[in-house]
Amino acid sequence: MVRVRLATEEDVSLIYRWRQDEEVAYWASGGHGYSAVTYSQLLERIRGQRSDSRSLMFMVEIREDGGWKPIGACSFRDFDAVSRSVIIGFTIGEKSYWGKGYGTRALRVFVDLLFQRYNLHRIQLDTFDENRRAIRCYKKCGFVREGVLRKAFWTTHGYRDKIVMGLLREDWEKNRAGQ
Repeated sequence: MVRVRLATEEDVSLIYRWRQDEEVAYWASGGHGYSAVTYSQLLERIRGQRSDSRSLMFMVEIREDGGWKPIGACSFRDFDAVSRSVIIGFTIGEKSYWGKGYGTRALRVFVDLLFQRYNLHRIQLDTFDENRRAIRCYKKCGFVREGVLRKAFWTTHGYRDKIVMGLLREDWEKNRAGQ
């Protein structure tokens, strides 16, 4: 069982720890800006979240030992009320949960929440071409590769191609009907 809930001040230490882990930071953002955010900046971002914000951060939790255990974080930004679209970010920060399907299940829950609660038309995300595990997850959740921005994603290993993917409401609805 997986759920997504709004991040709170109590989550800041955990999110910050994930952001400081070099391997998590690499796969989340190429290893640069993800870890550059200070603890105080992260705390202020979460304190400032309001339901009408253009960006919000959420926690990914799994049901374990009778309780809920946080294993990752996800967010949306650039909420556009006119086009009903957002750009999302998604990370499983607990590496012991990588490769076990939790990311796919959690992303489906997050996508459902976004389409249902915010009445979205489109969700977009991006990653770099080397992040094959994430790309497989995104495809399983219905995202379609829409384009490549050549060498537009800087990582600690140099420039990589940025892969842009999107999911439209109509495709999400078809996927849900087929499940």
